[in-house]
Formats: sequence, C-alpha cells, structure tokens
Amino acid sequence: MIDLKEQAGVAMNVRGQFSDPIADPQVTLGALAFANDLGRLLWRMKYGQDVKRSGLNRASLLLAKRMREPGKFARSKFTGVTRAAEKTAALTGKKVERLATDIIERFARQAIVEWIADVCIACDGRGVSGRGKAVTHQRVVCASCNGEGRVCRDEYRIPFAARRDGSGPIVYREFERCEQCQGIGEHDVEIASKIAGRQICGVCRGTGRRPEDHVARARALSVSLEQYHARWKTHFHAVHALLDELDGAAHDTVRRRMQR
Repeated sequence: MIDLKEQAGVAMNVRGQFSDPIADPQVTLGALAFANDLGRLLWRMKYGQDVKRSGLNRASLLLAKRMREPGKFARSKFTGVTRAAEKTAALTGKKVERLATDIIERFARQAIVEWIADVCIACDGRGVSGRGKAVTHQRVVCASCNGEGRVCRDEYRIPFAARRDGSGPIVYREFERCEQCQGIGEHDVEIASKIAGRQICGVCRGTGRRPEDHVARARALSVSLEQYHARWKTHFHAVHALLDELDGAAHDTVRRRMQR
C-alpha cells in the first residue's frame, strides 16, 4: 500500500488517477485542503509535480513571510533597507533598489527549488550506483606524434633548390611541441574495468540527496560568492529543516483527516 504522500501525488495527477489503484482522489485532496497554505503548495509541487510559476511565487512569498516573523531575516539586517527608509523614499519620490529588498524572496525561492528537486541525479536518490569501475593507468606511445614529441606544423618546398643526390626538391618543415603528450612522446591512458557489487554514489556520497551548488545559490541570490559564504550559506540548512517541518505538519493533517 502506498503512503499518504504518494497517494496525494497520484490524486493530484490526472494520469495517475487512471493508472494507480488508490482511495477516492477527492477524499485525499479534501484532506489536504485542511493543511496550511504553504504546506499544501509544497505538497502540490513536490509530490503532485505541479510546479507552476504562480504557485512557486506564492510559496516563496509565504516562506519569506514565515522566515521574517522571528526577526532573524528582517529586511534591514540583510539589505540595510528598513521600512522607514522605504516610506521616506516613496514620499520623496526616490526609488528603492528592488534587487536588495527582494533578496529574502529570492532566498526562499531557491530554498524551495532545492527542497523540491533534492534527489541526486547520478543515482536517482538510491545512494548507490551499479557496478563500479576499477581504473588503472597505462603508459602508451603518443599516437599524435608517434613518440617523437613533436608534430609538423607546416612544410613547403624551397624554389629552385634540389638535393645534391638528385632525389628531389628540398623540403623545409616547421615543427612544434605535441599538445597531446606535451613533448614527452608518451602519455597515460585510463583503462576501466567493471568490478562486482554495488558502489556508493560518488556524486552524493551515499546520501541520495543532490549536492549543494554554492555557485548556483550565489547567482540566484544575486550576491557575490564571498558574500554568500559569509552570510547565506549556513541559513540554507535551517530553511530546509523548516520546509521538512512544514512537510511533516501537512502529513499529520492529512493523516488525521483520512482517519475520520
């Protein structure tokens, strides 16, 4: 029997309702309706695969509001722009830089996107891959230069010049270092052979979760990589824990309603 999250995902997917035997989809969706707005949106996006721009924007705004409530993510702390400054700018006709004031919303949006697509692509969330590969290195003669360490870049015949032995015209050649072997004449090649048994995924290191992409996060927040590491990196773990908490609360609500 599938769990409530899978059941809700099938109920929210029209195709799934015709292929998977579940309880009445309307009952499942009715139970989900009692969850809070953010938890319901998270379930629709993650389990129902209903990731629309409007839903993602609303979820980002709700999460940003939830994050600002304790005062930890206040606008003035992270942007230097207070509400008083915004009102003063509005009265004087000056514009407030929206790129700075919207950073909490962008942070919430990136956290939600990562939380939804949290499965490692390399191992499909299993944490292990198929048969591993044993890689060995072997020294071989460079095929580009045939072991000479140099290749002919250009050649041309010298006009009105011939060899003394009469074998033909004099040919002038220009050589340069072989780029394949860097002038050594040999290079190492990898020889992979399969080994038995499953191996821990080298991308996620067995966690099954998508690895953190710090560069993508900094780009999404429109901040420098240094500023991201200094002020934002540690907060992603806390917000992902908050999303897990909201996910659990929605699950408890659906379970209680389904038992009635």
